[in-house]
Amino acid sequence: AKLQGEHLRSKLLSLAMVFRVLCRVGQRQRRSFAQVVDGGFVAPKLKTLEDPMVGKHLVTSETVARSEVLFKVDLTVEDGRLLRDPNMYSLQVSEHQHLDLQKVPDDKGGIARFLSHLDEPNLKPVITDESVTFSAVRKLEPGEELGFHYCTTEWSMASPFECAKDGQSIQGFVYLDAETQDILKKKELLAAHIQRMASK
Repeated sequence: AKLQGEHLRSKLLSLAMVFRVLCRVGQRQRRSFAQVVDGGFVAPKLKTLEDPMVGKHLVTSETVARSEVLFKVDLTVEDGRLLRDPNMYSLQVSEHQHLDLQKVPDDKGGIARFLSHLDEPNLKPVITDESVTFSAVRKLEPGEELGFHYCTTEWSMASPFECAKDGQSIQGFVYLDAETQDILKKKELLAAHIQRMASK
């Protein structure tokens, strides 16, 4: 009986050790997942400015390395951020879905709604089923206005506008002339859903 009791205690201690190890691994995995999915944005490297011509926009406050991710927005959060129809502050993330950046907290990437439209973009959006990221297409110096070409994600915009810098009408990819569409394709700036829609 004594031997059986010691054997049982030994088994229980082994199981407890295994459980503690599994708990630590699970915690690490959860932390890692949270960091990846809910990364938000790199606050120290950005600041907002107000301009009478273009309104509120974002600029770099520090040097940003090429390919560095500045924004990451989680698409799996069920808070009504994904819409069927676009609005002024939405970003198209698939053929039939739009991300309402007004519903995303600024520190979780919602501040990306102030990214400018740039004909020569310095950011590139990458959209997956889980997230949207914006990364630098080249090294960025402090004081650079941040933006992407809106027509690389938007097929037909809910709120078309005239660019304050050159007067061009920005309405969405489908309204671009063939030459501009081809340039964006060759620069590999198009989101996957725009590529699919353009190939139909």
